[in-house]
Amino acid sequence: MSRHPQLESERRKGIEAARIKDVSPERLQRWFDDLLKIITEFNIELENIYNMDESGFAIGDVEASQRIIDATIRQRFQAKPGRQEWVTAIECICADGTFLPPLIIFKGENLSRQWIPASIHQDWRFGCNIKGWTSNVHGLQWLREVFERLTREKANGKPRLLICDGHDSHITASWIAHCMKNNIIFMVLPPHSSHLTQPLDVGVFGPLKTCMASAIEPLISTELHRILKAEWLSAYVEAHTNAFIPANIDAAFRGSGIRPFDPSKVIDRIKPTVQDSILVQSSPLLESTTPFKASVLTSSPLNTSDVRLANVALLEELGGGGVLSTPARNYAKKVVKRSERVQAKNVIIEEEHAKLKEAVAKRKAILSGKRKIVDGKHILTTSEILNGLMTAEENTKKRKTTGTKKGKRDASQSVKDSSDESEATEDESLVILDCIKVQ
Repeated sequence: MSRHPQLESERRKGIEAARIKDVSPERLQRWFDDLLKIITEFNIELENIYNMDESGFAIGDVEASQRIIDATIRQRFQAKPGRQEWVTAIECICADGTFLPPLIIFKGENLSRQWIPASIHQDWRFGCNIKGWTSNVHGLQWLREVFERLTREKANGKPRLLICDGHDSHITASWIAHCMKNNIIFMVLPPHSSHLTQPLDVGVFGPLKTCMASAIEPLISTELHRILKAEWLSAYVEAHTNAFIPANIDAAFRGSGIRPFDPSKVIDRIKPTVQDSILVQSSPLLESTTPFKASVLTSSPLNTSDVRLANVALLEELGGGGVLSTPARNYAKKVVKRSERVQAKNVIIEEEHAKLKEAVAKRKAILSGKRKIVDGKHILTTSEILNGLMTAEENTKKRKTTGTKKGKRDASQSVKDSSDESEATEDESLVILDCIKVQ
């Protein structure tokens, strides 16, 4: 590192490989071009721009936090209940610094009022399913009962822009049809880019989980073996109050380049900097008149011009038939080692390329149905997208029906187990009782 001042060491935060490989400046620029087109064409005002996303929590599992402890204690661990059940919160923020009440989805067959403290906010919504995940049914219920109902009067007939990621529950025909019917323009973010482009991920969910760790700390410190849903929800309400504040929401939209509109806020974060492509100049003490200077012995990446001159000088000395000078011998050794490294690197690259081609081929085979219809598109509230989604969902239902008729008893059970991911229909929404308003 001392020989390469343009480099530095840092502790990297883990992130999915796809979030690095699949996000390019060109793809992000297309997203911002579409966003500006929609905002300009429909004259969408600040108070009508929304971002919705889901965040999952494991009851009993909290982030590590800073604590003051007895310095004489050798074992420095914090007892905690451990992960019990999964809870999902559907949240939505507005570019004017406000937010909508959340929909909390617990794990359970039926929603119990014992899970909900009496002091809870009256406008919060609650639901449940067998996994505690969001689903097409819950997503559509949120769109109808929370977003549409609570933003309609504020919009006063003007178009609303709703920005989400590409989760399955956001790209159903029922969702798109409802948006088109109620003057809601629906846009999805580029795949694997939500850590850069989604306001909730950029500026709110981080503080929320930090506040959540602090709010639930009094329960964790008691070393209870189990945390009740009502206790977890009380802590979440406290954390929500501290995290969903105008300052965080404003920072979220600003950091994602939406308000004010500034694509460079996002694109510059993944573009290589000038230092990445400029070789740092060698110290004057290392420079000499010989072509076998430090830049061809120790620098990485190599300076092409210096290497070419060194190669010419080495060939001249070899052609002279005499004994090689010491700088030339040192350079020759470097060339041999460099050649071996390049050969090994090429083998690794070829293997990685083969694996990548195989993965891409598999992905192309998987990309079908509604994923194929919305691939590469950001604006989904169009007749073309709606008709394509309706056709894809109808084909999916036909395949499920055919499989059931073949008579395997476990098929019906499989459909039941995956019911939280099935498409929501008009009839289904009439019998959903797990999303309630607490009076």
